Amino acid sequence: MANNPPSRLDGPGSRPWKSDTCWDCIHIGAGRTCAAFPEGIPDDLWSADHGHRVPYPGDNGIQYQQMPMPTAPVEIPEFLRKKAP
Repeated sequence: MANNPPSRLDGPGSRPWKSDTCWDCIHIGAGRTCAAFPEGIPDDLWSADHGHRVPYPGDNGIQYQQMPMPTAPVEIPEFLRKKAP
């Protein structure tokens, strides 16, 4: 059992409006589109039944790339700062 690969590579929580595979990819576009699939992301990728870290038919040579994490310090706005008692 330990040698079986997971059936969902990027997470099981995809919804019609959010894909666990695509949500943090730099190529994501508006709605259910991206640079790889401008006409619509296939169901297998959107639902995370198939990962997109390797080529997928019709992806125009573009695969998942995670958005970079911010490198600059983030300033916390005053209204979000914890107030001293």
